[in-house]
Amino acid sequence: MARATWTGALTFGLVTVPVSMFSATEDHTTRFRQIQRGTADRVRIRRTNERTGDEVPFNEIVKGYDLGDDQYVVIEPSELDEIAPGRSRLIEVSGFVDLAAVDPVYFVSGYFLAPRGEEFTQVYSLLVEALEESGRAAVATMVMRGRQYLTAIRPTGDVLELHTLHWADEVRDPAEELPNPPVRTRVSAEQLSAAKQLIEAMSVEWTPTEYRDDYEDRVRELIDAKRAGQEIVTAEAAPEATNVIDLMEALRRSLDRSAGAPAAEAAPAGRSKATAAKRRSPKAVSTARKKEDLGALSKAELYQRAAGLDLPGRSKMTRDQLERAIAKAASANRPKAVA
Repeated sequence: MARATWTGALTFGLVTVPVSMFSATEDHTTRFRQIQRGTADRVRIRRTNERTGDEVPFNEIVKGYDLGDDQYVVIEPSELDEIAPGRSRLIEVSGFVDLAAVDPVYFVSGYFLAPRGEEFTQVYSLLVEALEESGRAAVATMVMRGRQYLTAIRPTGDVLELHTLHWADEVRDPAEELPNPPVRTRVSAEQLSAAKQLIEAMSVEWTPTEYRDDYEDRVRELIDAKRAGQEIVTAEAAPEATNVIDLMEALRRSLDRSAGAPAAEAAPAGRSKATAAKRRSPKAVSTARKKEDLGALSKAELYQRAAGLDLPGRSKMTRDQLERAIAKAASANRPKAVA
């Protein structure tokens, strides 16, 4: 059961509902500890005085705003608490907007809001249904952990989601930040038509569960392989950039691939092979089923099978190369029918 990260009250107009806030996401990234090479000794970060090199206790550390020339304005943590806005722990709604009008670059983190007791469910449900019927999101401000946040609140099913947002002055202007801002150039009608056809052919329903963090899988395979004392299989190289001369040919081949040509055997990056198979022609799906036993294996497992077959150059092969080499070796070793 998740623990509330914040408790307070949600208010819009003269209506107030006490709520608790819970994190809507979790990080599945593999965590490493820093150790000194050749030892099992942990490396720790210490807070030290830059001038003396002595370690400084946490309760002796204050905040200093740098004025230059080693001059600082010193701020005590208690002084920041005293000026913190919204000390009454309110999520105060200031207005309602069309959520589609909010640029995704503003979104930071997601949370769930829940009523703090059965007696508040009717007011909570009223806001859920009103937002759902109006197609709007509430814009509100709140204070959490010594910071004020701009937020957007919207319904998802029977629950209210709260998304923290960047403030306007935190979002950078690409025209000012990019060293060489892209300039839109003319494209041919043929190229544009082919690109639109490719987008249409590759259009899918948004189903988040069909996507996996392939890099995280490879990190864990690397850990398992090194634990077992196996050779490390290198990753597949990134594709080269498409130049203007080859652009139309690349578009044509992409359309053929999306239509179920033999080149369509590989799933798009991040999507499972089973998901990609749904979009292939019967012939392509049949071909995929023949290789299903290899496609279901991890890269480390493919390497183990290649090692068992004593395939030369296996340590430098990509995943696709391992699959092809194993399939070829298996085909060569398969007994032939006698007439």
